[in-house]
Amino acid sequence: MFNIASFFIRKNLISRLFLHIFLVITVGCLTRGDILAGPTYDEGIDYKRIYSENKYKKTKKIEVVEFFGLFCPHCRNFSPVINKWAEKLPPNVEFKKLHVPFREISHQRLYFTLKKMGFIDKYLEKLFVDIQDKRLPLKDFLSITIWVEDNGLSVADFEKEWNSNKVKNDMKEASSLMKLFKVTGVPQIIVDGEFLTSPAMVGSNRRIIGLLDYLISERSL
Repeated sequence: MFNIASFFIRKNLISRLFLHIFLVITVGCLTRGDILAGPTYDEGIDYKRIYSENKYKKTKKIEVVEFFGLFCPHCRNFSPVINKWAEKLPPNVEFKKLHVPFREISHQRLYFTLKKMGFIDKYLEKLFVDIQDKRLPLKDFLSITIWVEDNGLSVADFEKEWNSNKVKNDMKEASSLMKLFKVTGVPQIIVDGEFLTSPAMVGSNRRIIGLLDYLISERSL
């Protein structure tokens, strides 16, 4: 006697058996390299090649330059990711974080002043919060010195570094490199003057870390 339930059960078992055989054959055809291969990155999509002739480089190290802005929420989200990555770089790789002159030039000067004073790591996240969440303008020297004093820093020491040649030169370098690499948005990253990429191009903050490691390995060959 025909039992429709038994028929469909047997049919399902047969289908699953053929699927199992197919998977065994397929996996068996894969090499160890195929199984262990990491993610792939496509030039022109995940990153693009630029031609700056590397004239800006002052050392033989592989340089990774991040362009960012305190006004940028994407930079704020990306900052802890790339900063953590930068802590584990090999000796032959140098990481730079450069503030662009977009929006408020005073933000760029504030960043490099705090960096010169050795306080930028301590106050970077707070600056993101104060500028983006609390909407503190920090658009002129007076409002910035009030912020400096409120955060327990010496206004006299800050003013000295604010007017220093080192800070002015850092600002000029960041602006000139931005033009050299044709940086039009933030965050964007340049790897050794040859590759340009960004979290937006790659698709995520996490995936770009793998790409940076890949591009560094390309420059190390």
